Amino acid sequence: MFVFRLIGLLFIIAALMALGSDALLSLEAREVTMRSFNDLWGMLHEGSRDGFTAFAGNNAPEGVQGPLAATMAFPAWGVLGIIGIVIAGLAALLRRAD
Repeated sequence: MFVFRLIGLLFIIAALMALGSDALLSLEAREVTMRSFNDLWGMLHEGSRDGFTAFAGNNAPEGVQGPLAATMAFPAWGVLGIIGIVIAGLAALLRRAD
């Protein structure tokens, strides 16, 4: 369980780093600017992002393609933060069940 809580914490830390980066970018541009999850993933590794979007576009059911596209358009800090909170929360719930 420790590993899952650590992974959740790392996602939350990455979300805070993305939020700080967006804040600095907004201060520099003198307007509110936020990177989408798609932009952040492209900055980290463009090939895997393109491979994932091609795979999801060809193989995902039609009911999943719309929410997946919306998730890729959300701000990066929001997506990473939600993933981190869910993983850490599930690890805490599973620990209480023991």
